Amino acid sequence: MVEYALKPIGYVEVGFPRPGEPERDRYATRYDFIGVVRVYDEYVDGLMGLEEYSHVILIYVFHEQREVRLRVRLKGTDKEVGIFATRYPLRPNPIGLSVLELVKVEPPRLWLRGLDAWTGTPVLDIKPYDYYDVVKRPRVPREFEEEWLKNYVEKGYNQRAPWMGPCP
Repeated sequence: MVEYALKPIGYVEVGFPRPGEPERDRYATRYDFIGVVRVYDEYVDGLMGLEEYSHVILIYVFHEQREVRLRVRLKGTDKEVGIFATRYPLRPNPIGLSVLELVKVEPPRLWLRGLDAWTGTPVLDIKPYDYYDVVKRPRVPREFEEEWLKNYVEKGYNQRAPWMGPCP
């Protein structure tokens, strides 16, 4: 088996407030929050042209996650599933991935709407979101679809993150 050592290209300079932090109450959902990623100077040239995209894929490390579970209970249910059937951070390799709206690029910083990583989170990579990343009708479990539809209305995803959700 080959092991890899990954070197961060930057970090979350202004991250989503942690549970219990007073600032967290200001944001109904992460889709209201605009965070800032700071790219290290040696990688700033890699940002050239990124401003032409509306969204990015941010790959980062759940750097404070120490626990690993291969099975978890889905939030709000009794259903148990494998960790790879979730986006939970309790993974063997604590890698996070988010699709975010690119609000502004001012090298070495990116302003990203919907950033849900905490301040100090190491960033491994940034990729532009483009047509290759769109799946028009993905298959998802019934419970996920029900939760999505509920949140779409109750949490206002249709207003806050209109780019998200199933395509017609």
